[in-house]
Amino acid sequence: MLLCAAAWNLIGFAGLLTPRGSRSVARLLFPLGAVVCLAVAITSAIFLLHNTAPQTLILPLGLPDLPFHLRLDPLSAFFLLVLASPARASPSSPPDTSASAEGTSPGLMGLQYHVFLASMALVILADDAYAFMVAWETMALASYFLVTFAAQDPRDPPRPASSIS
Repeated sequence: MLLCAAAWNLIGFAGLLTPRGSRSVARLLFPLGAVVCLAVAITSAIFLLHNTAPQTLILPLGLPDLPFHLRLDPLSAFFLLVLASPARASPSSPPDTSASAEGTSPGLMGLQYHVFLASMALVILADDAYAFMVAWETMALASYFLVTFAAQDPRDPPRPASSIS
């Protein structure tokens, strides 16, 4: 699962390397993200069906003497399956809406979308409060940037300025 989260991040950062008007993000990177979603869903389903013992991992990241602890158990496998199933189908719409928007970068949206998926998976896998809070804040920032990115569509009618009387 950690490899899938890392793959999502790599796919997202690869989107920054694409030219601004490139359709390669919609044709290559988002489908690669969907393949990673499929891998997460299959791995979670296998973990649930075989009822294996919880797996833990201590990452050498974080503060000194306070590393990140991750845990995959049946409950987290279920929620990873819930995360990956709809995310597998959604990559077709984000690049379509962002690629046609004038002045926006599909690669930037790809970065935000894939970092959001990776951080959501890490929130589910977190086994201590420190790892949970770092993953949660990363997810919140990625979510914020996704929402503000979608709000910048130039096809939207201009909003009237509110007057305070």
